[in-house]
Amino acid sequence: MSRDDIIIGLDIGTTSVQVVVAFKKKSQEAPQVIGWAEIPSRGVRRGAVVDIEEAAAAIREAWQKAINHAGIKHSEVVVGVGGSNIFVRPSKGVVIVSRADREISREDIQRALVQAEAIPASPNREILHNLAREWVVDGERGVKDPLGMSGVKLEVDTLIIECGAPALKNLRKAIALSGIKIKELVLSPLAASYAVLSPRQKELGTLVIDIGGSTTGMVVFEEGDIFHTAILGLGSAHTTHDLVYGLQVDIDTAEKIKKLHGSALAESTSSRDMVDLKKLGGDNSIQRREIAVICEARFSEIFEAVQKELKKVSRASMLPGGAVLTGGGSKIPRLDKLAKKDLSLPVSRGAAQKILGPEEIIQDPVFATALGLVIWGFDETYNRVIMDDSVPSGILGWLKNFIP
Repeated sequence: MSRDDIIIGLDIGTTSVQVVVAFKKKSQEAPQVIGWAEIPSRGVRRGAVVDIEEAAAAIREAWQKAINHAGIKHSEVVVGVGGSNIFVRPSKGVVIVSRADREISREDIQRALVQAEAIPASPNREILHNLAREWVVDGERGVKDPLGMSGVKLEVDTLIIECGAPALKNLRKAIALSGIKIKELVLSPLAASYAVLSPRQKELGTLVIDIGGSTTGMVVFEEGDIFHTAILGLGSAHTTHDLVYGLQVDIDTAEKIKKLHGSALAESTSSRDMVDLKKLGGDNSIQRREIAVICEARFSEIFEAVQKELKKVSRASMLPGGAVLTGGGSKIPRLDKLAKKDLSLPVSRGAAQKILGPEEIIQDPVFATALGLVIWGFDETYNRVIMDDSVPSGILGWLKNFIP
C-alpha cells in the first residue's frame, strides 16, 4: 500500500494517548482502520505537554504499538490539539473582486481569508485554524461557496482558532523527540465532531460535547458549517478528585469507583444498592447513590459551563440537532439523561461515522478524536493546516478549502 493511502491520527490527552492507523484507496468511500493503540498518558497536564521527555516516551510507545498492529512503516501523523491553551475569536475579511468580468476566483477567496487573519493575533499565540463560517457577495448573505459567482465585493465571516505558542512548541518538540513528523494540526474537539456528526446533523444545528480528562471541548455546527467552539476547564478527572475527597479514598480507588459504579443521575440510583469499597481499596461500604450524587454535581457543573457558552452565542436550547456526547469522560452511565435535563436539548451518544473498523474502536468515545483526525486527513475539501515552520500555518489553511 502507498504512503499516500495511509493516514494516522494521534490524540494526546491528559489521561491517555490514542493512535489510529487507517488505509483508504481512491476507489473507497470510507477509510478502513488497520491498527490502533491506547496507553496511559505521561508528561501532560490539562491537555498540554509539561514534560517533553515523558510525553515523547508515551507517544513513541503508543505509535509503535499502532503501526506494529497495522504491519506498516510510517512517519507522519495528524495531531489533535486541545487543552486550556486554545483561544477562539471571530474575524472578517473584505476584498474587491479582482477579475475584470467580476467572477470570483480562488485568488479572491484566498485574499479574503488572509484579510481575516490581518488583525494581529495576541502575543505568544499561533493561528491553528481560520474557518469560514459565512460568505457574503455584494451584501447577499448565506453564500456557501462563492467560487465562480459574480460580484464586486467579497466578504467572509471566519472563526480564528489560536493556540498558545509555548504549548505548541512543547507539543512539536515531544512529537519530534518521539521520531514522528507532524503532517497536520487539528483542534481536537473539531476532529471529534468530524467523526461523530453526519452532514444532516451539521446542517440542522448540533452541539458536540467532547469530555476529556481535564478539559471539555464543545463545537456548534449550524447550516453545515462550524458556528462556535470553546474549551472548558473541567473534565471527568475532576469527578475523580471529588470522589477522593468525598469518599476519603486514594486516587486509583476513586477512578475504579467512578468507572465501575459511577452514575451521572442520582435520582435513578437506588439507595438500597450498596458498594463494597474494600474490594476496590477502600475501608467500608457505601450507598451507590452517594457516588452518583458526587458524580452528578460535577457533570452538572460541566453542562452549566456549556450552557453559559451557548447563551453567549444565543444558541441555548435552540439547536434542532441536539447535543452529541463523546470523549472518554462521556462513558459514565446516564450522562445523556443528565445532559438532556441540564441543556434542554435532545441528547445522544456519539459513534464514529464515515470510517470502517472493529466495533470496539468505532463505537468507543475514547477513540473519537483519533478517528476524526483520520477522517480529516483523508478529506480533500476542508481547511487544512500545512506544517511548515517557515510559513504561518493559518495563511496556508485556505488551500484545500474550495477544491471541486
